Amino acid sequence: MPVSTGSDVLDRILDGGFPTNRSILLSGGPGVGKSTLAMQFLQEGLADGDQCLYVSTEQTAEELRASFDQFDFELDHPNLTLVHIHARTGRTIEDGEQNLTMQTTDGDEVLGEGYSAPFEMQYIEEYLSRFAPCDRVVFDSTASLAGIESDSHFFQRAILDLVRLFTDEFEATSLLTAESLVPESGEDDPGGQLAPETVLEFSTHGVIRLRRSQVEGNPRRFLRVVKMRGIDHDTREYELGIGESGVYLTPHNRTHDFGVNDDDVISTGFEGLDEISGGLTKGSGVLIEHDGRAFVDGLVVGMAASALDSGMGIWLVPSPSLTPSRFESMLPAGEDDIPTLLASNSLFVLDSFNVWKAYNDHQNVYAASSSGLISSILTKSSTMSMAFVKRVLQDITSRRDRPVLALVYTEAFLRWFDAPQVRELYYWARENVSFDADTVTYIHNPETMETNLAEFFVYDAQHMFRTWKHENDIQYVKAEKSLAGTTKSMGVVNHVDSAPFVEVTRPTK
Repeated sequence: MPVSTGSDVLDRILDGGFPTNRSILLSGGPGVGKSTLAMQFLQEGLADGDQCLYVSTEQTAEELRASFDQFDFELDHPNLTLVHIHARTGRTIEDGEQNLTMQTTDGDEVLGEGYSAPFEMQYIEEYLSRFAPCDRVVFDSTASLAGIESDSHFFQRAILDLVRLFTDEFEATSLLTAESLVPESGEDDPGGQLAPETVLEFSTHGVIRLRRSQVEGNPRRFLRVVKMRGIDHDTREYELGIGESGVYLTPHNRTHDFGVNDDDVISTGFEGLDEISGGLTKGSGVLIEHDGRAFVDGLVVGMAASALDSGMGIWLVPSPSLTPSRFESMLPAGEDDIPTLLASNSLFVLDSFNVWKAYNDHQNVYAASSSGLISSILTKSSTMSMAFVKRVLQDITSRRDRPVLALVYTEAFLRWFDAPQVRELYYWARENVSFDADTVTYIHNPETMETNLAEFFVYDAQHMFRTWKHENDIQYVKAEKSLAGTTKSMGVVNHVDSAPFVEVTRPTK
């Protein structure tokens, strides 16, 4: 049975998790999240009652505690052992002076008469063996072992011995971390020597590679499963973020390929908008950008009505202007009223501005005023706010029986959270409370938020609409991205007398 990685998304990538009793390499540059993902793997084991061992060759136990202080990790759990091993200059029994000796959590490994154990694999294995058996092991990092043997063949033998120790003697599933050391050219080391990272990739059962890259000038982290023997794993690259609970992942290209089936598409609610975009793809991310002057609520409510007609529910995070009376007045004729939508679990509202207070007594309306959250907003307790929102999403998910079109005015979340926390919540919701066919739409004016956050939403959306009021006082809408049809097509948003009080037409060529 597979061993859970601690991330639901990574478990899905690996068709259930890491293979049991195998060693996996986590490779990547400094600060990319290797140690965090490794500790998260152990924390998942602790939750399952496993015995876990974390071996650090670079940080003492105190330094580890400091580096993991920002996370919700239980470093004092009785089933978790933190071990520190590193090399320092000292006297060894072979040569007597100035050789690498082994320093451990318990102090120097002394052989007697003031001589310390050499920093060699046989002594490292001997020391670690005292912690067997174990269910999960992390060895962070293997970089220190490269100094044991300069010859790559001997280094490979040392790594194989370490893998054997963890799989045979410990009977554990283990993660080994390594810095990315392969030359940029991709060639082997001079003289026929293999780079240490290449040796590790040959020696371990699976390889997960983490990297940093710039996206529109902004640094981002990515994860890819390079190999996993015996598992038909997902080979796509996923974006990696880091939050209080550890790492969270989202696919680089999350949803459908081009050539979407008709059953996967729902109407935007506007014939003209469907013509220029092809409609909305179920399970996708949607972005509506506006300039602050354009009439956006009509487009949003029109999309909501279309989703309801297709059998989906609505999850609404409204702006201050989208009150219940305004929302209901813009629903097209024939749609149910708000009480009916709430009673049938077709509508859920997370009301951060307390504009839906008329429905505060309904279980499907979650308001700051009725949750004690006002005090946390005033004291800027983002931790309490995050816990509240996650609890709301979990509650909604437990009670709904259909996919939803989520309509989220980003300004509502920015009232509670800063940009990194908005991204964390975005990934958390996608990983933990989303149905496959949930379609999530964010609505905002990019000029009112940090550039990095605005670009994040642009980058991650599969459908993107931009609407603005021109200096000629005409409102336009353009499909900037679409999975279901053409892009870069523009329409005119006309104001009409019937709900939702707008229509979209394509200009005559």
